[in-house]
Amino acid sequence: MGDRFQVGVHCSRGVGPTHGGREQNEDNYLIARQGRARFLDENGDREGKVPGHAGIMLAVADGMGGHSFGALASATAIQAMLRLYNRGRPRAPGSTLFQFVQKAHVRLRERANAKGAADMGTTLTAIWVIENQAWWVHVGDSRLYHLRDGSLSQLTRDHTRAEFARRDGRPLPRQPNALCQSFIYGSRGLGSDQKIRLDRGVDTGHIELARHDRLLLCSDGISGALAHHEMAARLDRTSDNTAAQAADGLAEAAMQAGSTDNVTAVVLDVEQLLPVDDTTQWNLFETTSDQSED
Repeated sequence: MGDRFQVGVHCSRGVGPTHGGREQNEDNYLIARQGRARFLDENGDREGKVPGHAGIMLAVADGMGGHSFGALASATAIQAMLRLYNRGRPRAPGSTLFQFVQKAHVRLRERANAKGAADMGTTLTAIWVIENQAWWVHVGDSRLYHLRDGSLSQLTRDHTRAEFARRDGRPLPRQPNALCQSFIYGSRGLGSDQKIRLDRGVDTGHIELARHDRLLLCSDGISGALAHHEMAARLDRTSDNTAAQAADGLAEAAMQAGSTDNVTAVVLDVEQLLPVDDTTQWNLFETTSDQSED
């Protein structure tokens, strides 16, 4: 990959309990690229070699603070995505992500039940960059944003009760802004907890990257504290801030704005694109995959 992409990350417990915040960090993240992976374990940031060399995979997971095993849930989600990355380049990245997340949810929920941790939950937002293309999948209320030419777009939709009611044409339910599904726990009132609902083209997507694009994955400790225009200002590339500076700046701004949650931001900058002649012509409408199991 050389220097075609730059990645920055901030992942911390936030302001901490002395300022009304969390006792521990239940967020986690993944940066997998060039045979190396970085994420959190029980000892803090960890970086090591991995067999995967299939582009760049980024992910953010926010363990449910009101549930037991929140930190374990987010770590489990990140390790699941790392296993997928380590399998190598898929024939159909979009379908691979879509199918993998659904099947991994079923398996991990069964394992959590067997260990008496049935309420273990986490969000999961992941993006897989291969050559000049990016595919993403999303569960929960962490978010993925795309900055191009100074305009910031939110690509994901929070999985709230109101969101699914709108999709189905139903009246707004009670507590419409409540999160209603997570990667491991399940659907929480949308049907069987043994399944999660992912709608193709809404909870999954594809981007053809352009030079100077910036992508942000973040937990709601950031997006819940900052207005859209404030996030856009912090991400604006005209100030020459690096990906790392942008991630730290978002986290600091969220804490100053009163966030008492854990704060995680992963920022990807697209510095260069591969020549068109060297880029695989992906079948963006492929619906089958050879790598769909967890």
